[in-house]
Amino acid sequence: MSNFLKDILPTRGYQLQVISLLSSQSRLLARIQNLLRRFEGQPELVDGGSFLLDPNTYTLYKDSQSLLLSSNEGKILLALVENRPEIVSKSRLGELLWGTNQYIDENALQVNLTRLRKTLRQLNLDHQIETIRGHGYRLRRQENQ
Repeated sequence: MSNFLKDILPTRGYQLQVISLLSSQSRLLARIQNLLRRFEGQPELVDGGSFLLDPNTYTLYKDSQSLLLSSNEGKILLALVENRPEIVSKSRLGELLWGTNQYIDENALQVNLTRLRKTLRQLNLDHQIETIRGHGYRLRRQENQ
């Protein structure tokens, strides 16, 4: 124990309380620094207009809510956000999901899009994805864009 603490604190009980307090503060500071180091170098969240998307975990954030998307849902939404306001073709989505632009049953893509739309509905993000018949999909423009 430092002489400083011995000089300013009247009893050993107070001295131990101060040491304990200082120790817990330094543990808290160490934990905070560890968290900051862990997130250092992580890519930024992708701005989807009315939501944010973590491109690593496919976690969707809106206000104080968050949802973890499946891998396929995340890949689709990330492609739509990154290409907004452009149309993302069905073949491009097929490449992203299954690694090929060869013909994949269109129903498989529809199932994934239906699941994504249902997930978006949970965060009141209804009608975010627009179907462009014969071409593909895109995110709807926001009113302020």
